[in-house]
Amino acid sequence: MHSLITRIARIIGAWACALVPLCGVAQAFPDRPVTLVLAYSAGSISDVLARSVAQQLSARWKQPVLVDNRPGGNQIIAASLVAKAPADGYTLLLCDDGVFTLNPHLFRKLPYSLEDFAPVADLAQLQMVLSSARQVPAASIAELVALARARPGTLNYGSFGTGNIVHLAMDAFSRMAAIELVHVPYKGYPDAIRDVLANQVQLVLGGIGGPALQYLKSGAMRPLAVTGPSRSPLLPDVPTLAEAGFARLDPQVNFILMAPAGTPPAVVRKINAAAAVIVRQEIAATVLAPNGMRPLGASPDALAASLRQGRAAYAELMKSSGVRLD
Repeated sequence: MHSLITRIARIIGAWACALVPLCGVAQAFPDRPVTLVLAYSAGSISDVLARSVAQQLSARWKQPVLVDNRPGGNQIIAASLVAKAPADGYTLLLCDDGVFTLNPHLFRKLPYSLEDFAPVADLAQLQMVLSSARQVPAASIAELVALARARPGTLNYGSFGTGNIVHLAMDAFSRMAAIELVHVPYKGYPDAIRDVLANQVQLVLGGIGGPALQYLKSGAMRPLAVTGPSRSPLLPDVPTLAEAGFARLDPQVNFILMAPAGTPPAVVRKINAAAAVIVRQEIAATVLAPNGMRPLGASPDALAASLRQGRAAYAELMKSSGVRLD
């Protein structure tokens, strides 16, 4: 009996010793600058989110937290960079969940997979608005559909790249409404807005806040409908897509934080805990709400499950759209 107790004590002691270095790593983290690699361009809504989160993390950790904008390539450029980074928590990916839910259906060969990453935190969900150039003679979704049917192929829409959630949502909208719209991809949302203002493209689906809100408020762009289950406090007079007759169309964009696979779990938990407080308390009213976002902040395990479920859910949409990039 004494021998058994001794063996158990040794095993427990070994476990405790093994955990000490991990705890020490988490307590010391970070002891040098951290980089958030952002998959979007400067000036975008996600850039506002990234810089706000970075500022709060820096203040909390007493270490610089830098934002490195790496837009383009359906966020593959940024994702690939972080997938190959050291698994120590000092290089993080800030992207939308389409990197892991949509891209696997768009590309036969990706330079990364979900297994190359450790999910850290979901930060915020973006509510979007479908808006038009003011020159477009349509003040509602119904009028837009009637116009598009009368002039097939003459209206185009901008999105932040080919194969992203905006492209797929607008493709689904076109099929549901039995209309023909022409897709014009851009590197970022601000570029698409610029051309809508000039009536080079007639429509754009993107975030309500950030660079779009001033033009939506001034009348330079006309809001037609918003995504989500309820109207936006920023545009209370604008109906939802469901109210406009498109209840089955509800594109969602969730901004998330990911680390390279193998990042110590204690470090992941430390980043997650800080991020949850930041998005739910410190920037919810000052940054998220004015930019048409709502805070999330679930656990790493919940984010991992959400990404797997999202990838499965988009399989049917991708199949019906026929969109592939390779």
